Amino acid sequence: MTPLTARRYLESLARNGQLTAKGLDFALHRIGVFPDAANWKRFADRLLLWAGILLLLASVVFFFAFNWNELHRFTKISLVVLPLVISSSMMAYTGIERAVGKAWLGAGVVLTGVLLAVIGQIYQTGADSELLFAGWALLALPWVVIARAPWVWLFWLVLLNTSLALFLVGRFDIWMVLIYSDAIFWGPLLLNALALLLWEFYWPRIAWMRARYAPRFIVFLAAVAATGLGVSWWFLVKRTGWQLMHYAPIAYLPWLFLTVWYYRTRRKDIVPLVASALSCIAVLTAGLISGMFGKKYLDVTSFFVIGAVVAAMTAAAAIWLRHTSSKWAKARGVGDA
Repeated sequence: MTPLTARRYLESLARNGQLTAKGLDFALHRIGVFPDAANWKRFADRLLLWAGILLLLASVVFFFAFNWNELHRFTKISLVVLPLVISSSMMAYTGIERAVGKAWLGAGVVLTGVLLAVIGQIYQTGADSELLFAGWALLALPWVVIARAPWVWLFWLVLLNTSLALFLVGRFDIWMVLIYSDAIFWGPLLLNALALLLWEFYWPRIAWMRARYAPRFIVFLAAVAATGLGVSWWFLVKRTGWQLMHYAPIAYLPWLFLTVWYYRTRRKDIVPLVASALSCIAVLTAGLISGMFGKKYLDVTSFFVIGAVVAAMTAAAAIWLRHTSSKWAKARGVGDA
């Protein structure tokens, strides 16, 4: 029984008069719901650690921003390489298994990108911005592998998504359309769906991957990509020559169904269901807008109709999510909290 489940169970006993207020308070302290002095000390230690790392990284960035024109190019590179060497040395000294070591490793991953940006500013090669993030992800990959920390992998996935997004935006011109056609809209969904599939596959096999925030974050990225594909389908499906766009529902609907099915019946996590519901609302709203504006219904009434439909879908999604949460609670024998 998880602490959250135990808390709901104890609160249900208190509501039914089977547990006094004093007994409830004692039980909640015993199961660790209310932090003790040791927990507060651990929290303060982690908070100050990460605050110090972030301030250190921010100081490097702002130092360059303020003194950029006055510094020699070798000085600029050295002032980034030095913190990178320090972070690597501290990581090796403290050990990668400790939280301090992982924090130093995270600083090294960030400083790797800063170093690439500095080199790109000094030696103007004409390289595109997406190559910076792609190179950053490539150079950071060994750090990410040895880190064995979910947040480092998620940061690396963000780098890949940023590189892909910059590539699509920067190349969204006539040549991109002629060469790649509408296949450019499929890339983000395929990337994040593959990442989610791999994470869920290794979830029961690798202990450090069992952080609940990790799949939630990946589902959010996949939902954004799927929503973009679904919305694009409504407005671009009639474009001549864009054949792949006709198959967008074949990708979107299975993603939506599998996400809802897995996280409603297997994992039982409400956050991915919220992301799926928001994606569905956005895609259906785009379809409504496309249909109404396609028929030249551009009066004020159209906007009221769209607002009313969005409100109705949001209310329906809230009722469904509430019902699902209550069903899970009753299955655990806790009751609705």
